[in-house]
Amino acid sequence: METEKTTLSLKITRFFKEVRAELKKVTWTGRKEIMSGTIAVLVLSGIISLFLWVIDFGLSQAVRLVLGLG
Repeated sequence: METEKTTLSLKITRFFKEVRAELKKVTWTGRKEIMSGTIAVLVLSGIISLFLWVIDFGLSQAVRLVLGLG
């Protein structure tokens, strides 16, 4: 039983050492790239939401016109 615990402990320790080694190899993006990416996502989200609102409004008006509600 003690051997199993030691083996598990060694495996966990080795796992975290390997994780640390892999994280050292990662090329992290800089602040400038993150900011430009965030701005692009926000602008694109705004454009898409505006587009969908226009489509929704137009279709709502068309349905009201067809049904004679407005």
